[in-house]
Amino acid sequence: PTVTITPSSGAPTTPIKIEGKGFQPNEEIDIIITLDVGEKIGLGTEKVDIIVTNEKGEFSVNSGIPTNAKPGIYKIDIIGSKGSTTEANIEVTATEKK
Repeated sequence: PTVTITPSSGAPTTPIKIEGKGFQPNEEIDIIITLDVGEKIGLGTEKVDIIVTNEKGEFSVNSGIPTNAKPGIYKIDIIGSKGSTTEANIEVTATEKK
């Protein structure tokens, strides 16, 4: 499976789109970012309780960079209920001062 995160970097609260393909058809997907304190946060759950791939094994969800993420590069684990797994990275940048 492959996953694309757009944009691949941004400050906390930046909206992101997570798109996956190559998963099993109708597979439930968990998307989990692990922050620097070992805190695991689910992504892609905005207004959606469960992410499920379509008959082609694809999904697309909107999410956001967690508000408490400090600048750095974080691993995102994408885990399917039928055994599909992959990972991606996202870079969190500093929040711009206004």
